[in-house]
Amino acid sequence: VLLVTNFILTLIYIETLAKLTHKVFSNLRIFSSSCLGGILSLLIIADGSNFTDAVIITIAELLGILLTVFLLQSYESIWGYLRTLFIFTAVKVMYTGVTLFYWEFSETKIIYAKNYTFYFNISVFKLVAAVISAYILLTLYEIISRKKFERTLKYEVIFSSGNYMLKLPAIADSGNRLCDSFTGTPVVIFYCDELFFHFNLDDDYSENLTGFRLLPYNTINGSGLIPVTTKGQVSIIDEKRKEINVRCYVGIVRSYNSKSRAIFNPALLR
Repeated sequence: VLLVTNFILTLIYIETLAKLTHKVFSNLRIFSSSCLGGILSLLIIADGSNFTDAVIITIAELLGILLTVFLLQSYESIWGYLRTLFIFTAVKVMYTGVTLFYWEFSETKIIYAKNYTFYFNISVFKLVAAVISAYILLTLYEIISRKKFERTLKYEVIFSSGNYMLKLPAIADSGNRLCDSFTGTPVVIFYCDELFFHFNLDDDYSENLTGFRLLPYNTINGSGLIPVTTKGQVSIIDEKRKEINVRCYVGIVRSYNSKSRAIFNPALLR
């Protein structure tokens, strides 16, 4: 129960981090980090009654947090890692505060806290039932959310970079799971000749790729490389004319004189 509940708690921290940063982590990395969170829960059996032991436990917990965030993805820079670490730590502190508040004022005997670790005094059967129930509820939420986006058919995307601005019709497609391989940031794909030639990407991707990176992608029609960049700002406008600034990479593909459009994952709007 100790290992599984803290595995789940770490998973909740990671999923909250992903929502806040609009990042998509691979299932293997999420599983590895969550396993580490479960293993760190064994610190609860340490004594910690004297100063030296308390310092060692604190250092072990801090190293565990550093490694948990490090395992989630590859980072382009130390600043990207530190930013993710800060948000993850803030999420962990928030959830810990909520749990401690409930523990302190409800006088519950279900929760036991020691050495930065929670133990939930419940049976394995109740734990399994809770996990199954949570999975069903989250699945229903996901289905309802997708139906909501399916009803809202008309979107527009505004791309701006300096004095240059472009507005295109957009499609919300949960099948667009393309993310930057280093940061996990989602990619909004622009099928647009004008944008393609604006950045001079027609010259065999030579010196014109300054500020761009080639990212592998797969579709039902095949695979290839798409130039992506962090240049510019992307805003999505829905049917109610609500404009949302999103944090994303921009992928640019030629439309070959067909209708220009942008494709984004609806998770960016949440």
